[in-house]
Amino acid sequence: MLSEKYAPTTLNQIVGNDSAASSLMRFSEKVHRGENPKPMILFGPSGTGKTAAARALAYSNSFELLELTASDYRDAGTLSKTVIPASRSKGLFGKTTLILMDEIDELSKKYDVGVEKAIGQLLKGSRQPVIFTAEDYWDPNIRFLRGAVDKVEFKKVNTETISKLLKSVAEREGTAVENEIIEVIAKRSSGDVRGALNDMEAMLGARKELIENIGIRDTKIEIFGVLDKIFLSGNFDISRNALAKSNVDTDMVLNWVDENIPTRYTSKNGVNDAYQSLAKASRFYEKAGRTNYWGYLRYVSVLMSSGVAISNDGHVRMLKPYSFPSKIRHMGSTKAERSALNEIAEKLGGRFHTSKRKIIRDYLPLLKLIFERSIKDMGSEAANAQIEATFGLEEDEIGAIVS
Repeated sequence: MLSEKYAPTTLNQIVGNDSAASSLMRFSEKVHRGENPKPMILFGPSGTGKTAAARALAYSNSFELLELTASDYRDAGTLSKTVIPASRSKGLFGKTTLILMDEIDELSKKYDVGVEKAIGQLLKGSRQPVIFTAEDYWDPNIRFLRGAVDKVEFKKVNTETISKLLKSVAEREGTAVENEIIEVIAKRSSGDVRGALNDMEAMLGARKELIENIGIRDTKIEIFGVLDKIFLSGNFDISRNALAKSNVDTDMVLNWVDENIPTRYTSKNGVNDAYQSLAKASRFYEKAGRTNYWGYLRYVSVLMSSGVAISNDGHVRMLKPYSFPSKIRHMGSTKAERSALNEIAEKLGGRFHTSKRKIIRDYLPLLKLIFERSIKDMGSEAANAQIEATFGLEEDEIGAIVS
């Protein structure tokens, strides 16, 4: 993925958050002087470079990196066996070990028994640098960190900076991307650098018309972040919370998950269980639309996030790029055709006294057969004149039906 391929390797390469990068540089300088700096928490919206900055700090200073996400420290035992021992001694060949605890605000009192106490021990006894990341510094689950860490805020990156980055990446990729596409992606990114890179990757080589498939990024977590939590966490609570934090359209998530189950999971059982959950989610989604009882959506969200997540039996491709849903790509390519049929259905609604949806589904296929037979028997000019007189359709509308 472009977001991984062009991840920064030095703090100077962090875009749009110079103040935060400077704070991290001062942090690393203290480490090199042999000081034991206060742990830091990098907080701010998803995709603004928090984790990338911590990794760049480790890489550029030749620190060993011990990185954990919320799914890695579900109990105190994990910390006691891995993180706390690493925090009290030098790494391999006497190197400094940077301990990165990502997504610390994903902690849950219910599912992470004893972790708060273990992290308290880490904060008091660590002789190695420690960095936490979080979206929400004020989350009540991590109130115990306040006062024990220095906070560094990462802010949403402005549109102009993201646009420059996308143009630079496109040049390095040797792929022509229209400026209009780049500008739209940058504007819709909501300051999310990683999301903008992922969106541009989905658009490489695509027609300009398909830019409408790229939605406006959520300020907390976007589609690729949701997919990571669903396919990689293997955790009921984390995957459900990721979806709940996002504003990604339900139909969009269903299509993305559907497209990527067979490329992400590698075992037959995992694929089968995931599709079973997704099928149930689809049935509830269809029922919600048919009955106008939107309470069914609570089942949809759990089944398509947690249901698919717990189907992960350990056989999963970690680095496989996500495939853009073929259904959404097809919808974009046929938008003009569908728009024309909608206008025709609206015009015919008064004659048939029914809904546009029923006309498109039931009546237009029948009219297509009638019109084709009339054109064959009477010739296109005479048939079009009769159809226009009977149905009030113009020649280009008749063509749209029979095409």
